[in-house]
Amino acid sequence: MKRGFRLWVAIGVAIVAGFSCAQISIRSIRLHEELGPLFGRGSLLALVHGHGIHGADVDRRFAELQYAAATAEETAGEPSAALDEMVANVAAAVRASKETVSGAEVKHELGLLRSQFPDERTWSAGLARSRLSMFSVAQTLKSNLRVHQWISQRLAPEVEVSEDECHQFYGSHLQSFFLPLRFRASHIFLAAPPETPPDAVEVKKIAIEEISVRLTSGEDFASLAAQNSEDEATKLRGGDLGYFSATRMPVDFVDAVTKLRPGEATKPIRTRLGFHIVKLGEIQPARQQSFDEVRGDIAIDLGNRKRSAALQKLIADLGKDANYFRPL
Repeated sequence: MKRGFRLWVAIGVAIVAGFSCAQISIRSIRLHEELGPLFGRGSLLALVHGHGIHGADVDRRFAELQYAAATAEETAGEPSAALDEMVANVAAAVRASKETVSGAEVKHELGLLRSQFPDERTWSAGLARSRLSMFSVAQTLKSNLRVHQWISQRLAPEVEVSEDECHQFYGSHLQSFFLPLRFRASHIFLAAPPETPPDAVEVKKIAIEEISVRLTSGEDFASLAAQNSEDEATKLRGGDLGYFSATRMPVDFVDAVTKLRPGEATKPIRTRLGFHIVKLGEIQPARQQSFDEVRGDIAIDLGNRKRSAALQKLIADLGKDANYFRPL
């Protein structure tokens, strides 16, 4: 699913890094090969509709992909994938050149891009560093919108998901839609992971025992959680952990929860993370989700799979537009 999304972005958004600034519109392969090293672009790797893609262009795009992949904790693939992407970018932009895009659409996209900068000075400095003008950015965004429109028109028939396909997927993946026994609980948490010094652990132990006494005396659990819990994600909602199955929590935590009835709270318990006081809110028995419950999720998943396959095919088809191609 993630790869399909990246491919969509590759053909569309990556035009900013590819087609708009990486081509010399000359149809002679020999001339491209001679001009590339002269202008510091390196060897010619592909010629698509008269637009040359050189070694330096691919190196720059691959570096961008590596940075994006590192941010998303994924792998960037190989430089050859960057070349394939750039060929597809150019071919798609040329094929989409006659698509109609309104000025309002371009203005909207330009506004979204501008909003990523804190002020006009930073925005202007960014344009200057990239050697871009407002006009060139607007033209690139216009090309981008044309490509998205062109791609959408071609993918639309390929990504439709029928009711029969959803039913078939549901029937063959019943285990994926089985919900195990789940609990809904809240906790008050004081952190004491394994590396915590013994004296600090003792301080936390005394503190959680004092909180337990206050709870037993009738103080409100949610208020105590808000005042004392060190779980920043849950303390302001009364320590609510939401629904969870036994496999999602530490064994000793689950053991304590299973001994409670809804509305009851544990005495302080110790896990590898620290100290907890847990209050059980609800128990939901194991059950099989119905088709109607999951039909929307199935349709989205199947649609994404189809989109990924269709994009792969489209990229392969666009690659045929190259008049010249030197594999890496």
